[in-house]
Amino acid sequence: MFNSIDSQEKIVLAKMAKLLTKYSNRVIKENGDGKSLLECSGLSSLVDEYNAFLTPYSFNGQWKNDNSTFNAGQAINEICYKISSNKKALSMFLNEFLSRIDKIDSEDICSFENYLEILGFKLDIKEKYDFYGTKYEFSLSNYIDGVNERQKDVSYLLNMINEKNNGLITYYEEAISTYGNAEYQGCISNCRVIFEKIFAALDTVNNDYAKGILISTKESVPVGSSTTPKMSSKGIFTYWLENKKGFNRYRLFVTMYSLMSALGSHGEEIPTKEDALLTLRVTEDILIWYFQQN
Repeated sequence: MFNSIDSQEKIVLAKMAKLLTKYSNRVIKENGDGKSLLECSGLSSLVDEYNAFLTPYSFNGQWKNDNSTFNAGQAINEICYKISSNKKALSMFLNEFLSRIDKIDSEDICSFENYLEILGFKLDIKEKYDFYGTKYEFSLSNYIDGVNERQKDVSYLLNMINEKNNGLITYYEEAISTYGNAEYQGCISNCRVIFEKIFAALDTVNNDYAKGILISTKESVPVGSSTTPKMSSKGIFTYWLENKKGFNRYRLFVTMYSLMSALGSHGEEIPTKEDALLTLRVTEDILIWYFQQN
């Protein structure tokens, strides 16, 4: 059986590189454009290796001919793969590339935004006007502070799911993939499934996710309390409404599961892109907490 599957981040980066390839001819139009792109990205060490692929023309005296070795798409894919482990280098390259595009096709904007967000970046778009009409300035910023630390946390989560709950990795990968494809309800539904299955497995009697959460958080009645709630969701939330304390992690986790059910499988509302990203990030954070605590 074939078991070696690329990480979801690597898959998303490959999709990102494919999108960049589509726009490579808009960025690399003349000889020297590829060299300038690399140098302005801080990647001058790669110029010699990729200059032939990034040079569109050759000259025979004064005659301008197509360069047979020109293949900007291949070069961009290889460069993205080569620098993928260095987030600063990747950020600088993507930012420089995007800054050289004056228009992104409307059908690609959402894909650019979603893939970049999964990688930890945000696409910034500014409109500008001149005699010839509307043009756009594209740039990149960190979607969250500490993007490198975030990637380490996500790598840790992937490793722990693979080690402890190998059968669930597909749901996490599907959550990321569906978000990248703007299928926001699908993203939320996959988050709910992996969330439910991990915590339900802790309740060996009834396979109840809520009881599993209580087992995981190890929370109990605060010291000095005069009342003891029934250890159920209703009992715990009633206790909190009366006392405004206790079971803090439990309430957060159960509420998040309720949100995922409402916006995902139950379809109470049509989730937005922001709803899906919130759900994905909070699911990651809760599961990272769970694996670190247990």
